[in-house]
Amino acid sequence: MLRLWLDYDDLARIRITPGLSPIAQTVLSAQALRATGPEPVPGAWRARTRAKLTGPSRLLLDLVPPGRWLPDFLTPYTQVPGLDSELDTVASTPVRRIRAELERSHGARPPASWLPRLVSGDGEAMRALVRGLRDFHRVALADVWPELSAHLRAEAAGHARTMAGSGIGGLLESMHPAVRWTPPVLEIETLRDGDVRLQGRGLAIMPSPFVVGPRVLIGGDSPATVVLPTSRTFSGTSDADLPRVFGRTRAAVLRSVADGELTTGALAARLGVSAASASQHATALRGAGLITSERRGKTVHHALTPLGERFLRRSSG
Repeated sequence: MLRLWLDYDDLARIRITPGLSPIAQTVLSAQALRATGPEPVPGAWRARTRAKLTGPSRLLLDLVPPGRWLPDFLTPYTQVPGLDSELDTVASTPVRRIRAELERSHGARPPASWLPRLVSGDGEAMRALVRGLRDFHRVALADVWPELSAHLRAEAAGHARTMAGSGIGGLLESMHPAVRWTPPVLEIETLRDGDVRLQGRGLAIMPSPFVVGPRVLIGGDSPATVVLPTSRTFSGTSDADLPRVFGRTRAAVLRSVADGELTTGALAARLGVSAASASQHATALRGAGLITSERRGKTVHHALTPLGERFLRRSSG
């Protein structure tokens, strides 16, 4: 059990981020790729990514075995998230910190033969790791980044609505069944344990489709980041992978959703089909990454994704 102690300044510095840290999502996706238990991401994404892995991108897999917490230097916090700035931060990590975090994560015996060189401060080993991070991002996430970004923004917006309606306490109490808020302590059932006093550093809340339970990223004087599983399924579909799912009705469903967010009932009424049929068509389009679906109380709301917008533009052109 990890206990985060939040004082007044920490509560005033709670941020809900769409999770657009490329390196954090890259590292989490690499660990998800190695997972053998419940799969947080679709099998199609896993198969496609595995098929495209190169020598450099496989290096990252040595550092992120399932069932272990991630060395925090791999998921740096930067004021302006971006691939290049985050890779620069990883590359500048002090050797002492790398050694301490790898030992805490993996024990005294590194899981791969090249890691002792990284721990000793070998510059070429660090450059190889940076190349591996960049290449894994290219292989696993670059072609689905627009859809992933939309997915994460929708998740963050849901948490923001909770905070707007129920306050900070309501947000912290409802984040996940494995998270408990007993002021001033946020208890999280995760791979870590112990007590961390944030002392004004603040707290960031970041969704990710690559975790099945909450994770906590902590580094130096930066805000702690609580990573939460997304409530919607991320399709992991790129333009090149779009299945042939369109008949006349599904095309009509997509055009209807393009006019504005609709519930399943409203979609069925507009198309003159049963609610069960509308739900079935929406499920197929969601699986293709063309729409998102969010449950709000007793209704499910459907909205177009950027991939769906591009598909409609291409179809109409």
